[in-house]
Amino acid sequence: MKMPELLVFAKMFVVGLVAAEVCRTTYYLGTAFAPAIADFSLWARGIPVLIGLAVCVVYAVNRGAHVSAVQMGRSLRFDLLIAMCLGVWSNQLAMPWLSKFHSALRASDPCWAPVAFLLFCTVLLSPIVQQHWPRRRQTTSQLHFLADEEIRRQNDDLLSNETQAKSFAEIVLASGAHSGLVFGVDGPWGVGKTSFINLAERYWERAADKVIVCRFEPLRYASEPDLADRLIRDLSAAIQNRVFAPEFRPAASRYSRLIKGKADVSFLGFKLSLEPSQETVDELLDDIDEVLRRIGRRVIVVIDDLDRLDAKTVNNVLFATRRTFKLSQATYVLCYDTEVLAGSKEEGSRAREFLEKFVTVKLSLFVDSSSIRNFLQRDWEKSESQLESVPSDTMVKLGAVLNELAEILAGESAAKYLPLIGDLRKVKRFINAILLMQIEKTDLGRTDFNKRDLIHLMLLHLNYPGLFRRIYAEETEGRSGTFSVRRKYDESEFKNADGFEQVKEEHPGSAKFLLEQLFDVGVLKLGDGRNIEESVLRSRACFNKGDTRNLESFLKLIVRFATPEPQETFVLYQAAVDRVRKGRKIASVFAEAEFALEKQETTHDQFWRVLVNHAHDFTSQTAEDAIETLVAYLPCYSSFDNDDRGLRPRSIYSLLRLLDRAGWGRTAGLRRVNSPENVIEIAWRIFGEEKFVGKGLLERLATPERGILGWNDLMLFRLQCSADRGGQLYNLHTALIVHQDMSAPSSGLVSQLALMGMRTLSQQVFAHFKRTYIEPGRNFIAEARGVPVDAFLGQAFAHLREEASLDPGSDQGDTTIARRVAAARSFAASFVIYHLSNALPPNGSGVGCGYYDESGAEDGGSISRLMNDYVFGHCFSPIVDGDNVQLFLDHCLAHLSSPFHTGRDEEGYVATKSGLPGGLDPKAMGRYWLTHRNHILGLGLQGSGRCVFLPSYTAFYRDDLEGVFAVLDELAEEAVSATPVPDA
Repeated sequence: MKMPELLVFAKMFVVGLVAAEVCRTTYYLGTAFAPAIADFSLWARGIPVLIGLAVCVVYAVNRGAHVSAVQMGRSLRFDLLIAMCLGVWSNQLAMPWLSKFHSALRASDPCWAPVAFLLFCTVLLSPIVQQHWPRRRQTTSQLHFLADEEIRRQNDDLLSNETQAKSFAEIVLASGAHSGLVFGVDGPWGVGKTSFINLAERYWERAADKVIVCRFEPLRYASEPDLADRLIRDLSAAIQNRVFAPEFRPAASRYSRLIKGKADVSFLGFKLSLEPSQETVDELLDDIDEVLRRIGRRVIVVIDDLDRLDAKTVNNVLFATRRTFKLSQATYVLCYDTEVLAGSKEEGSRAREFLEKFVTVKLSLFVDSSSIRNFLQRDWEKSESQLESVPSDTMVKLGAVLNELAEILAGESAAKYLPLIGDLRKVKRFINAILLMQIEKTDLGRTDFNKRDLIHLMLLHLNYPGLFRRIYAEETEGRSGTFSVRRKYDESEFKNADGFEQVKEEHPGSAKFLLEQLFDVGVLKLGDGRNIEESVLRSRACFNKGDTRNLESFLKLIVRFATPEPQETFVLYQAAVDRVRKGRKIASVFAEAEFALEKQETTHDQFWRVLVNHAHDFTSQTAEDAIETLVAYLPCYSSFDNDDRGLRPRSIYSLLRLLDRAGWGRTAGLRRVNSPENVIEIAWRIFGEEKFVGKGLLERLATPERGILGWNDLMLFRLQCSADRGGQLYNLHTALIVHQDMSAPSSGLVSQLALMGMRTLSQQVFAHFKRTYIEPGRNFIAEARGVPVDAFLGQAFAHLREEASLDPGSDQGDTTIARRVAAARSFAASFVIYHLSNALPPNGSGVGCGYYDESGAEDGGSISRLMNDYVFGHCFSPIVDGDNVQLFLDHCLAHLSSPFHTGRDEEGYVATKSGLPGGLDPKAMGRYWLTHRNHILGLGLQGSGRCVFLPSYTAFYRDDLEGVFAVLDELAEEAVSATPVPDA
């Protein structure tokens, strides 16, 4: 039989003694104050009393006094009640000793009573008011992240651990009281050990009349020297919170002092050593165990986060736990990750040995990839999934990335991703990283980012920051380093950089796996680099060179939160083309804000490029809409050099490719074979025959409304149709040939194919020009001078109208745009005249229109002769108009030759006999000069400040005319020797 805890009984005795004295003191003060309020009404005297009682009750309830009272009642400790009553009786017996104090109270000022009362109420009201005083509502944060908090409710169980937790809790409850019974919950970080214990604790709470749960978190006390003492303190607090056992604290305190050993106390400079009692540890533990048996409770001691401590501290915790195994009423649950504890060679091995000795029953927790996948695919949408702090619009945009991650975990390589994303903690960290990129401001579905590559780079960023920083340093700011793939011009396959294999060897495990998934050409299987799909080239992170700096864009998104403008992405145009293929009108696509020509014409350029690449499977309606829309939009595009040739001339080749791929043979079903009978439809479209009467492209490209630039479009269209230019327009070339002769061969010597295919086209183009300009006597070259700047600027550059209208030869202001427009004007006139007059046969640069006759197949060059007569006899003739002399001289200055081609050791462009005619007949030019030489020289234009602007150079009258005149004299001499000039 154990000796009773005298200290407990003494404490209850003193409580009764002091409580009686407090009541007596209150009575004396109240009695002294009563005469002062004798004249007050009953309600005036009763209200303060009721207020005081209310304050006492509210304070007691807030402090949990009612719970403690119930616990004391259930304990049936009548012995302690008797000790307290004896204390009250002792107060009565001690009255003679306190008579002077009582007399002073009775004789004191009556006002002491209200002072004491008000002080008492103030002291009790202060914490009540502070607790219930309305606080300012916190402003909801605009940036939401997921906290790594353990779950406490069944509704929060995203990994379906509820059933397993219930089973574990029941096993612990059914195990009974056994000395040294230890359950181990083993699992990697983030698997949810704490959440698992929280779910089990919910079932233990239902058996609160049988067990008490003590949660000991050694991580909070890792710096304390004696963890065993802290364990006993937490155990004591947990027990006393649930039951009334006043003798437990003294027993626990004695145990704590015993395990601490000798204590040193300093008093007045003297150092005293206090030895603990002669009790043994076992005896004290028996006392504590006896208390637990008496109150009829078992204690479940949960020790969590062992794997977050260093190995030495873990051993200390286990040793402290081992010293309490004498408690038969205690069951221990340890939560840890064995692999983390055994990470150190020395201390880790000792920790593993301790675990093997201590843990009686071990439970291992696992997270299936299917559970993570289910969460990513559907559970994140539920309000109870702990994602209610994230706005719904943000979560909708997260869906694309989360679904892609779920697809990864459903693949054959899922096991390799589990170390990176295999638990809910890692998933939350991944989601927070995505949210940090401000994904709510980004629609990844409208960018070129490959979602799987983005996920891989995010995992590198989160798990291997050093490696990610190296990638960032080598692959940004225009650099291409070790990681991006490359392909030489003369090679077909993509290759990794020389140092990539070494980098993989330096980063084994998951880091190597991620590098392979991102950059290894053997894993990516990119195939032939010359035929790679543009969607792949524009979206994969392995490309980072030239126009496809995808990797840098990925890195900027992750690090700088920088997303490309929609107009800079390939997916914008791919999606637009998909809508067109499904029946959407192109005009309605162009009406969307992203395709507004007023902002830029790059969007239209990219759209037509992507559309033409996908035109092979267009229906007849889609093909018709594409051709008609492109022809209609040509005048809306720029025709001057704006870092390129301008979209209008570039679009002509897109029109030809559309005709070649989609302008023939399409039925409601599959496309017919490209036989002559089918592809001839292309020629009908061009010449306006059969079902295309009135809609021929030749007439539509050069309508009167389109003026000079329309003729520039038409001549460029005609030039690109020449088979010898190698334009890969087989169907179009075949159509032009069989349009003249269905039995003519469509393969063979390219020069012969070009001659035949271009005959009818050239004849009809010239016939149209003759009807429009030659027969009415209109000066084509003079009209080219008057083309308004708006026609060259197009809609995208219309805001530059004022700059483009400046005098290009002026030194005032910025005339860059004006010079470019002037050069485009000169080039357009020269280009049309050159190709109409050129009589050269096919030589790889196209067949000259002047090579052919107006009709027939003799090819005697009559078109060239007619053009020379028109140009020299009308356009340049000073007899027709005196200003035509300047047109002639402008034409000459527009055809100067580069020294690179002439072989002369001169600077700048110079006049040559081969270049000066510009497609015209040199003899006709010589005869023109013979006729008008004196008149032109007499004008003295050599001193004029006039200049001619071309894309590659600027010619000045004062600097270059002397050279032009010299060459003209040579041409005149040759013309005289070839054709004698008759006497006047």
